[in-house]
Amino acid sequence: MEFALVFGLFLVALMAILDTWIWTIETDAADASVEQGIGVAMSAAGSATSTTPALTDVYASVLPLLQQPMLGTSVEDWYAANLAALRGEIGPNACPTSDQVADYFDDLHSGYDGVGHVVVCAVNDGAGHVTVAITGYALSMVPPGVGPFNWRGWGLPISETASVNVGTYSP
Repeated sequence: MEFALVFGLFLVALMAILDTWIWTIETDAADASVEQGIGVAMSAAGSATSTTPALTDVYASVLPLLQQPMLGTSVEDWYAANLAALRGEIGPNACPTSDQVADYFDDLHSGYDGVGHVVVCAVNDGAGHVTVAITGYALSMVPPGVGPFNWRGWGLPISETASVNVGTYSP
């Protein structure tokens, strides 16, 4: 009897440790993706003298960095047609929070409690700044309410953001 109790606690602790390790890998990948995304967004659409950020090019450039580490979590493009309603709700100059992404997908009945989706967002705030964000909830192995990071069901929060002033790379 004692072995069964201790073994159950051991398994829960082991799963929590694995979740923490996986969450660290996922947030590191998101951080690297945001840094790359800022560089791509600021590479100026069209020409070296353009001050128009290449916002729609960010997703394609960071997707290879995110697909493998996200372990079953879908990586969504902010400018995809299926996120038009969320863009309309948030506005054209802001990126969603992790909870807004999860609420949106929960309303679509996609994933448990909206978990399992992260969104790659790149916007120009209209005040001279470009923001790239990767937000949402990645899938977790520990059941809801048991692990240290389970704020929302079976999910681990992913929220990485970077902002830079609009400029050009021209000489």
